[in-house]
Amino acid sequence: MTDVERMLEEAQAMMTEEVFEGVLKAQGVDPDDLSSLLDLLAIGLTNGSWRNSCVENWHAEGRLSDGDMMRINSHTTLGIRRRLRGWCTEYGIASGSSEAFASVTAEDVDVLAHRLFKWLTNPDRKLPTGITLGELARTDEDLAEYEEHVNGKLGAFAGQMESKGVRHGILYTAGHGALACDRWWGHPTWPARVDRFISVLDTPADPHWGTDGERLRRLGPEPAALQDRAALRGTLLRTPWELEAQTAEWIVDSGIGYLTLTV
Repeated sequence: MTDVERMLEEAQAMMTEEVFEGVLKAQGVDPDDLSSLLDLLAIGLTNGSWRNSCVENWHAEGRLSDGDMMRINSHTTLGIRRRLRGWCTEYGIASGSSEAFASVTAEDVDVLAHRLFKWLTNPDRKLPTGITLGELARTDEDLAEYEEHVNGKLGAFAGQMESKGVRHGILYTAGHGALACDRWWGHPTWPARVDRFISVLDTPADPHWGTDGERLRRLGPEPAALQDRAALRGTLLRTPWELEAQTAEWIVDSGIGYLTLTV
């Protein structure tokens, strides 16, 4: 065994369910709370199967704006979360505990992965920007590239459970969502981020806006949809994909993802 192989083996041995449980608890999530666990699992799957794919190249090419990405990321997270919950109901999974997953097999997870693959790669899937996935991809080659990526990611998600168990894989991917996507809708810190954002909108002197509110001035006038703060807060908390394009772009440009939180 080489030194590299030995290091990899040691690292893998450290990645236990207890470690992943600790990661989730540090984010304020009880790993036995199925609802919270599925929220983070959906984020982790969305990040791996959608956000970190050729979609990011399409974004860089200008096919999607930053505001578009915010809306599509959150809407994709919602779609995956719904399918996760439906799968849990079908297989009688009522909690995130070891006991709840004891009878779930890797083959059962294959069923879930197949469903997610079919939904994610459906060229007729309507995105909240008003176009379909096929229209966004533009060519059969680009769509095939995305399909290959999703197949690999979901295959890895399901495959890791054959050797270490279903709950291990669930916790691993949920932990990824917790750590890599702490600025996303659905994350435990999202409500605090929204409240902080609403607060700084009415506080031009807040340090978030830089010296003398320089950053706020550069943004230009607020879109009309921001005027009703209560309605804006409700949309950001529950359905950010329903934001109008201009509003979503202004919010992302304002730095909502870079707010300093007190959580």
